[in-house]
Amino acid sequence: MIQHHLVLDSPSLFALSGNRQVSALIHRAYLDGDTRLWAPVLAILEADREHPGVAEHVGQLDVIHTIDLDYAAMLSVAQLCREGVPAGVAAAVSAVRNLPDWGVDALVATVEPKMYEHHGVGVLDLDR
Repeated sequence: MIQHHLVLDSPSLFALSGNRQVSALIHRAYLDGDTRLWAPVLAILEADREHPGVAEHVGQLDVIHTIDLDYAAMLSVAQLCREGVPAGVAAAVSAVRNLPDWGVDALVATVEPKMYEHHGVGVLDLDR
C-alpha cells in the first residue's frame, strides 16, 4: 500500500472556502485511505487570521491531521520567516521536511506553487 502524504499550507487552507481543487483533494482523502492530509497548526492560524472560521472548519474535517511545532521546527520556521517566507508557507516547508519517514516523500499541496520554487520540497499544484 502506497500512502500519499500531503501538507496543506495557509493559502490552500484559506482556499477551502471555494477552490474546487482543494475541495476535490479533501473529498479524495475521505474516499481513499491511502491519501493522508496534514496541516501545520501555524498554517491554520495564519489562514484563520485572513478568513475567520477556517480553524473551526479544519477542526471539523476528520481527514486533516494537525502538525504541532516543536522547538526544532519553530527554529526552522523562524529562519524561513527571516528570509521573507510567510509563516504558513514556512510551516508547510518545515512539515514536509520533517514528517516521519514512511518510505514515501510528502508534498506540499498548494494553490500557490511558486512560493516553493527555492525551498527544495515537492509540490502538488492545486491551482491547475
